[in-house]
Amino acid sequence: MKKITVIAGHYGSGKSTFAANYAIDMAAKGEAVTVVDMDTVNPYYRTADLGDIFEKNGVKLAAPRYAGTNLDVPILDFDIPALYAEGRSLVIDLGGDDAGAYPLGKFRQFIDLHRDECDILYVVNFCRFLTHNAEEAEEILREIERACGLSATGIVNNSNLGFETDSEIIGSGRLKAEKISALTGLPVFCHTLPRIPSCEGIDREGYYPLTVYIKNVWN
Repeated sequence: MKKITVIAGHYGSGKSTFAANYAIDMAAKGEAVTVVDMDTVNPYYRTADLGDIFEKNGVKLAAPRYAGTNLDVPILDFDIPALYAEGRSLVIDLGGDDAGAYPLGKFRQFIDLHRDECDILYVVNFCRFLTHNAEEAEEILREIERACGLSATGIVNNSNLGFETDSEIIGSGRLKAEKISALTGLPVFCHTLPRIPSCEGIDREGYYPLTVYIKNVWN
């Protein structure tokens, strides 16, 4: 686990869910962790909404002052180098696509200075629009990289259809993840598997288990 983990990806790929799980798992292993909500483009389904869960699990949250309010505006009023100087590991949850990645560019010099301590993970859900295959997913990845001026270091395969996810979807997503890995030269950081009833019969060996903290309003 690196001291800085940046989570990027397409809209609806499950970035925030993965970021929350990863941070909570780090804290469970004794790490002092801060989740940084850097999503300036989507007021819904973001890590800023999980403050109570983070507090319960010993994770600190840094979010824009007005996140989750009627005044929610795309302004970052925190400083990544200052948060890093606190000596805690950072899990940075970006907004979706290139629009959500632009704010990270503000801290490009800092990230470059600490590249040995940093992972930039691209979360992909092959069940989502515009990332149905490896070629489409690579296109979104390159747009994100160009927007922030930084290169990804690994791929998180988070292929799912919510509570309709089954073994066929999991298996297909795994194959596509291996293809984008070969296409981009990036290693697969992990394949995820949600902790939901429809996936209970799937062998979890080799998968990163995800608790679904962020749910659609109709679930």
